[in-house]
Amino acid sequence: MVNKSLAGAASLGSIAVRSHNRRVLLQLLRTNGARSRRQLAEASGLSSAAVTNVAAELLEAGLITEVAPENRGTQLGRPTTRLQLTPAEHFVLAVQIGAGVLQVGVVDLTSHVVGSELTDFALPATPEAVMGLAVVMLRRVMGSAGVGMHQVVGLGVGAAGLVDQEQRINLNSQNLGWADVAMADYFERELGVDVLVDHNVRAMAAGEAQYGVGRGLESLVFVYVRTGIGAGLILGGREYRGGTHGAAEIGHMRVEPQGRECNCGGIGCFETVLSDRVIPARMVEEGLLVKLPEPNDRTWPAALVAAVQRDEPRAIALRDEIVQYTASSLLNIINLLNPQVIVLGGLLHDLAPIILDDLRSSIPPQVLPRLRDSIRIEPASFGTEAGMIGAATVALDRFVFGEHVLQTTR
Repeated sequence: MVNKSLAGAASLGSIAVRSHNRRVLLQLLRTNGARSRRQLAEASGLSSAAVTNVAAELLEAGLITEVAPENRGTQLGRPTTRLQLTPAEHFVLAVQIGAGVLQVGVVDLTSHVVGSELTDFALPATPEAVMGLAVVMLRRVMGSAGVGMHQVVGLGVGAAGLVDQEQRINLNSQNLGWADVAMADYFERELGVDVLVDHNVRAMAAGEAQYGVGRGLESLVFVYVRTGIGAGLILGGREYRGGTHGAAEIGHMRVEPQGRECNCGGIGCFETVLSDRVIPARMVEEGLLVKLPEPNDRTWPAALVAAVQRDEPRAIALRDEIVQYTASSLLNIINLLNPQVIVLGGLLHDLAPIILDDLRSSIPPQVLPRLRDSIRIEPASFGTEAGMIGAATVALDRFVFGEHVLQTTR
């Protein structure tokens, strides 16, 4: 007689193996593009039979499709068809919530944005008002893109502030004035899809690691400057989620020991000398702006870039301060983590035309000699869409390329 416990364990083991094999093939197709079954078997280490069986399941689910063989010229033999991700069958939704800025999008399995919308909102604002607006925007974007809810496999939310370990609750967002916001519950109730919530800058780092300048690398640091300063870390090919809530608050590194008091209670934090509140105020002081810009005005960095490019002394002096403080913080990161690439987002991305070369030249002489040649600093690949692409990436990682793939069917 068959032991039922052993039979059940064997069944669960079989499901786990199939789930693992699906993830392996999907991830190979995401990383490498169209591949033949033979190429997938060689790259994955799976048997030809296993690849054939898993491919059949993924084809049935609509996650992959067969494409015509490559041009083989005069080579003899039957042409080999290739498999690739199906871009227009399934989608994830993305929501990025920043301080006064909301962006939503619909993204396919290849990370292509098929529709998006960006808006500002006045602070203070209640979580319900902002999330309700996000739902309205998502439905509008889906309608314009011709995407139905039956095609959506999940929603990723990039949230400013701390997120719980289960990735469902925005625990605290100081710049928004929110605490303990059950974001996943809200969006699941309103839209009827699985939801994942992540720290917005950590999600941006994931987007760069999968689809941007960090593709194929094991380590990356994404530094994002707006109202505050945050960092997202990719270490060993994975998002770093250490600490109590996995936040990398580099904005509160001390860069000026005798500096101003920060809203965190510290003195001379990075955020006290660099943010989209601090720099416009400095520009007004130096006569580079007539008045302070509106809270969500993103055009003013171009004025500083233009002034530096005109060789205006006050603009150059301000640029040099920005480079000095940024270099100081990046040096700490490099000496501690030695990442393969540091990605500059937000305000640092906007100012890249006037700070990037100086950062690249000033930082290497100040780190250990063996690290100098490996230092790489790049502007973010996705510009103003970094948050949305990041939210989509963490949703894709969970609901398409992770364990949830078993729940995806036509």
